[in-house]
Amino acid sequence: MFKLTGDIQAGFNRLAGIVFYTLGLSGNATVDVEVIDDEQMRELNRTTRDVDKTTDVLSFPALDKITAFTKKNYPNDFDEMQNAVVLGDIAINRDAVERQAKEYGTGDREMSYLFVHGLLHILGYDHMTDDDKSKMRAVEEQVLAERDKSVVVAVVGRPNAGKSSIVNAIVGEKVSIVSPKPQTTRDRITGICTEGSRQIVFLDTPGMFKPRTKLDEHMDKSIKSSLGGDADVVLVVLDCTKGLTDADEKLITDRLKSRAPLYVAVNKTDLKGYDAIYPILEKLNPLMTRAEGKSIKDVIPTSCRTGRNIDVLKSALFAECVDGGFLFPADEYTDRPIKFLIAETVREKALLFLQDEIPHGVGVSVRSVDENATPVRISCDVIVDKQSHKQIAIGDKGEMIKRIGQSARRDIERMLDRSVYLELFVKVRTGWRDRSDILRDIGY
Repeated sequence: MFKLTGDIQAGFNRLAGIVFYTLGLSGNATVDVEVIDDEQMRELNRTTRDVDKTTDVLSFPALDKITAFTKKNYPNDFDEMQNAVVLGDIAINRDAVERQAKEYGTGDREMSYLFVHGLLHILGYDHMTDDDKSKMRAVEEQVLAERDKSVVVAVVGRPNAGKSSIVNAIVGEKVSIVSPKPQTTRDRITGICTEGSRQIVFLDTPGMFKPRTKLDEHMDKSIKSSLGGDADVVLVVLDCTKGLTDADEKLITDRLKSRAPLYVAVNKTDLKGYDAIYPILEKLNPLMTRAEGKSIKDVIPTSCRTGRNIDVLKSALFAECVDGGFLFPADEYTDRPIKFLIAETVREKALLFLQDEIPHGVGVSVRSVDENATPVRISCDVIVDKQSHKQIAIGDKGEMIKRIGQSARRDIERMLDRSVYLELFVKVRTGWRDRSDILRDIGY
């Protein structure tokens, strides 16, 4: 990820991301960019280089070596506030941009070129020799010519296999709630991961199951929508702690009938040794080398807790991106509205703290969000099916609902980057999972 301060931030961030992707750089980094005029550039040259002239761009590197941008590698150059390594400074001459645009093209392209040129200097490139100049120019042209590409990935699997955890790990933000309970995800949630000129759009679907209520039917429709033509790639997530079940094999073979490339993530490998993982890989091997028909494109063992092979999986999915531009702005990580994310956060905490006492019987409706207030005021209804469930959700002297609220508030504050006042009210709505009006109110 690349962070930037200064003018035209969004455009420079995009270019920096492409530079990072092109050069295979990793970690979080930041650079300060200033756009100045001829006279300011002349003065900067005088004070820093003892040269009395104006130039189009100047770079001031802060690092002596270039490696993964982490706090461990750069303890003295790590900015805690920005959670990023400080690379240095770039000054771009706007007057030179206007002059050179007449010869080389538009002002936007010239500004982009000078930023990329300055950033490459900071990253160790120079043009002291013809060979160095040629190498630097080749990277500049590759970056400026790079086209935005995207891919839509449907994430499917049995309940509680870790689909949401994988999406969250790759996106780098919490777009789907996580719970030990199966069928935690109730709707097709879009998570967006953008790096450089590549964008993965995840359709994080509920677990595959047999519908019994209207809520179940909604979840089943969500799955079928993801697999019915919306997705360019299908990612099947397996829980390695349960082995490869007959249902898993059927799910994979059914998906192999579609046109979309198929990847398999054997998840939760931190919980089992190789002796448990190997039999799964052995069973999947024939599906990777089928003589006729489509085969599994790759099987990747993963762990969201340790991060094992998450980058490998992400790289494989980035490789599936095709021309056509981004489907979402580069700085977005989900298409879901803020009310939906708030409701899901509260529901996650209710599932976590109520455990088996109210199995899947909790819905959350956001009554109001006042973002003009300080702190932000949010009111939600926690909906349960029975009066006895209401007492459990409230708890002795209100301790349970207070605990749920405090935990949810902390996550919502991180999401909004603001302080929050959260009110929760427990409401009984008998048979709510079969009532279309309540499901609409909740957002399904």
